[in-house]
Amino acid sequence: MHLKVMAAAIASLVPLTGCGPEPAAGARPAGAMAEAEPSSSSSAKAPVRYYVAPDGSDDGPGTPAAPFRSIQRGADAAAAGDTVIVRPGRYTGGNRIVQLGRGGIPGAWVTFRSERRGAAILDGREESPVGWYFGRGVGYVRVEGFEIRNLREHGFDFYGGGVHDIIIARNLVHHIGRNCTDTDNGRTGASLGAGAHRVIFDGNVWHDIGRLKPGENGCSPRNKNYQNHDHGIYVADADDITIRNNVFFAFARGWAIHRYSSRGFQTNKLLVVNNTFLGANPYRPGQIILATATSGLRVENNIFHAPNEAALYFENHRFPGGRVQNNLVHAGVTKVGRPRGVTFSRNRENTDPELIGERDPRPAAGSPAIDSGLELAEVTHDAVGVARPQGAGHDLGAYER
Repeated sequence: MHLKVMAAAIASLVPLTGCGPEPAAGARPAGAMAEAEPSSSSSAKAPVRYYVAPDGSDDGPGTPAAPFRSIQRGADAAAAGDTVIVRPGRYTGGNRIVQLGRGGIPGAWVTFRSERRGAAILDGREESPVGWYFGRGVGYVRVEGFEIRNLREHGFDFYGGGVHDIIIARNLVHHIGRNCTDTDNGRTGASLGAGAHRVIFDGNVWHDIGRLKPGENGCSPRNKNYQNHDHGIYVADADDITIRNNVFFAFARGWAIHRYSSRGFQTNKLLVVNNTFLGANPYRPGQIILATATSGLRVENNIFHAPNEAALYFENHRFPGGRVQNNLVHAGVTKVGRPRGVTFSRNRENTDPELIGERDPRPAAGSPAIDSGLELAEVTHDAVGVARPQGAGHDLGAYER
């Protein structure tokens, strides 16, 4: 499968006409974490829609006729229940293109949405380190439908401290950390630590994340960090993380998902369900590495296409209550390593998922991924919002046929 042409093809699977209906005022977005909602009051603030456009002005009111110019100005204006609609165009910034200092409340989220899916582009130009930064205690925020590219370090940075109740949905995140460096600090599509909790990644596409290798654009690294330091989603000191309906490909500098904590933090509840993984890191086994103790691990209903040796690379730690089941692995086995506390069941190894083609990661007619998945309470739709199931059963991977 030629992965260089995959991104545009995946983006074309849905029309760029919006990202689905907006929740009603006070409603929880689809797939959001259940929380106690505040009691209604006649004095409650009415939700506001702010608009952002490349030809706008940050001195304006942020209305459809007089939009803000920067997403940051929209973030500074938005309060609980508000939505920031970002019109097509390219948005750049300083160290952090968007830095969130506040979010919403239970029942009244702050939403950032590209007006047309993929048409609002956060472009770091290889100068800005971070696309989206979540500050201390920020919660109840949804980010949907953006293209995020060319950041020096991270697409999403959740290290503000105690970040919680965040949904990252249907974004295209790519070409992050594509520079020549020897640093031990990883480059990531999303980096979770400092007590982040209750974060959902739903229906995103991630690819080409990581530093340059020897000889690439004249790069001459002095160590081998280019082999295993850069990842799609990095889960460190964080709890209750859900990764569903995503597509990961072209990860050659690390893993699509990396669970690790240098302080021995034990993550509680890590769900990796109904994702599609494509291609191998040439230097290490696995498309997911689980390198630190984790309780409540679930890896279910995924397609792992052509990994290096195995879908999962376990280091020898405890994973109490772990379940790895109903996954399909093409040209490889389910795991390497000897984890303790994990139950493995109904995984199919060395089985071709029969995807439509090199430009389309959906299962073709007759694929063994169709109607063979578990029914999971956390997965009611696919990467583009199609309800699950569509046939006799739930399909494996990010897309429901």
